[in-house]
Amino acid sequence: MAKLLPPCVLVLGLLLLRAVRGFQLPKFEDDISVEAHEDHAGPRRHSGELVSVAAATHTESRAPPSFGLFVRVTEADLPYFASFLKHYALLGVNKFYLMNQRFEEDHPELVAYVKNMTLPTPAAIEFLSLDNIMHDDPVRTPGLVAAIGEDYIINVDADEYWVLPENVTDLTALVQEHPADIYYMRWIMVVSDELESELSSPYAANVGFPGKWMARRSIIPQPNVPFRMFGHHVVPTKTGAELQTLGDYKYGMNWTVGEKYNMSIQIFGKALPAYDSFSPGYMAHFWCRSFYDVILKTQRFNKGETCRSLSSYLKNLTEVPERLRTLAFLSLNTRDPMTVDAGRELMQVDTALEQKLVLEAACEGSREADVESIKSFHTSYLKYKEHLGELMATGAYPEHWPETSLSMDSSLGLTVTDWLYSLD
Repeated sequence: MAKLLPPCVLVLGLLLLRAVRGFQLPKFEDDISVEAHEDHAGPRRHSGELVSVAAATHTESRAPPSFGLFVRVTEADLPYFASFLKHYALLGVNKFYLMNQRFEEDHPELVAYVKNMTLPTPAAIEFLSLDNIMHDDPVRTPGLVAAIGEDYIINVDADEYWVLPENVTDLTALVQEHPADIYYMRWIMVVSDELESELSSPYAANVGFPGKWMARRSIIPQPNVPFRMFGHHVVPTKTGAELQTLGDYKYGMNWTVGEKYNMSIQIFGKALPAYDSFSPGYMAHFWCRSFYDVILKTQRFNKGETCRSLSSYLKNLTEVPERLRTLAFLSLNTRDPMTVDAGRELMQVDTALEQKLVLEAACEGSREADVESIKSFHTSYLKYKEHLGELMATGAYPEHWPETSLSMDSSLGLTVTDWLYSLD
């Protein structure tokens, strides 16, 4: 879970920036650059070949445009991953770059599973073994951008599905008919807290925190990608670049800095204004694809290296994992409703694999104990959800959602996570 600077430091920094810049917060494209790791040896591709970031240069093709998508993938994503790859292949992605550490050494089952998938297009798949993955902001991972040769880079997680506007057939049509350097797609939250997924199209959803992006590779600084507030939600851009953007990406909020200062300032800002009212669609975020999915994510499934039994959470009645608290809020939220309809099913589940993995993740020592622990974990969650529902029925609600972070601990009461823990 990402954590912001202490409140006093953040407040003083914001006030100083206002004073220096004529009471205007800096735009994200002008943010001070904080360099990534100095180890720029680059990723180890599936063949084991070393790629030098400094030596890797690419030229953008004029027509047709090409699209590369990078995504972190673990065993926990596999029950849902075939539909993810299929969706983006149909959108026109030319190449998928799958990120993890030591693919061949530590994840042979994952590699074999993906290699056995059949895509509906000739899209290529490459496994990138990266030593220092920046999980809160993967585009800053040393060597990643240099390994991508396509004209446009798509930054998504494996549970995020870009839904294009009805009159746009694919990514090539989008870029040719509505050219831009950056495309922003707002999150639309889709969740299921049933043990096994019952999600089907069209999907009931709610507006969420801004989302993800596609950007022209040539505008991203290299070899060091700068630090940005909110990390992977904000496109890193070269200083001084004149850019055209499309999409609604407003995530600013007004924050009153106390009676002493008697002012309300906008923090986190708006990254870049859109040059046109056209929307490039939205990002259907299947934040919880089933309760089994949230167990896998809670356990940070990694083949038992840090195995913690589900029952250990239940021994401390005050301990409700953050992801379960967030799921309860998202499943109870009724504000800003939307319907996600891409004209077909988006997310589909390999139920046999999902059940196999969740039993392993329960980590109780026997199948019988695993099954019982999962049921008890779900029951505990439902009790918390009932409690939260009672509070929300009286008007309790995170003040800044959906214009703020979902799972960042700011220690300032600004995010959904802050709000959830303030209710204890």
